[in-house]
Amino acid sequence: MNLTDACAAIEKSIGKKFSTIIMCNCEINYFGRARSHLAQGDRIIIIKSDSCILIHKPKGRNPVNWMSSTPEITLSMELDYFQLKASSIKPKEELLINVFEVYSISSHPLIDTEQLKLAGSERDMSDMIYEKPQLVKEDFKPINREEKTDYGFLDVFGYDSKGNFVIVECKRYTAGLDAVTQLRRYVEKVKSSKGVSNVVGIIAAPSISPKALKMLTDWGFSYKQVNAPKNFKNDEISQEKINKFF
Repeated sequence: MNLTDACAAIEKSIGKKFSTIIMCNCEINYFGRARSHLAQGDRIIIIKSDSCILIHKPKGRNPVNWMSSTPEITLSMELDYFQLKASSIKPKEELLINVFEVYSISSHPLIDTEQLKLAGSERDMSDMIYEKPQLVKEDFKPINREEKTDYGFLDVFGYDSKGNFVIVECKRYTAGLDAVTQLRRYVEKVKSSKGVSNVVGIIAAPSISPKALKMLTDWGFSYKQVNAPKNFKNDEISQEKINKFF
């Protein structure tokens, strides 16, 4: 592809705030929080509508260079290449891409207003425990989710049949020492704010590290194995059971 035409096409696409994908041969220099140089090679350059730039090698999932939304992108023709320059003042950084050959350009206005839905978050875990408290304690009666304290939010808060306050701290992955110390801070805060001593602490997680489990039991707390739900809360299986047809 003719470099002059390619440069003009890319400049037009960026000006229209289109998403642009460029397959090309280029070299890259970055100046900013660090300094880097990537010698000439085949790359995939992605310029998004907000001017975010990602540069990928032909293999691998992570970009070798990138810049978040930049206030200025300029293109200029040189003797045997064109230069794409992205610059930012805060933070002060500059990305220089010298393009020697362009294999293809794809440009289009893309629209996406949807937000990613994550199933299996700690919030999903706390919702599940709130609805099925027996997962952590047979006599647990939850009264609140996301109870606010000066140290953060309690995932699930309630009481048991003995009149103890119960705090459940949810972790979607293996609970470590930090989860135990976090639970202890919450327990001590509830004790002081409510003027009580009978507060039960429980960590709900798929697993817990041996050191965390020892610390947990040393402090008089307990662990309950609970896996995060894998389905979205409002998912409904619409497929009919086969025995309905007989």
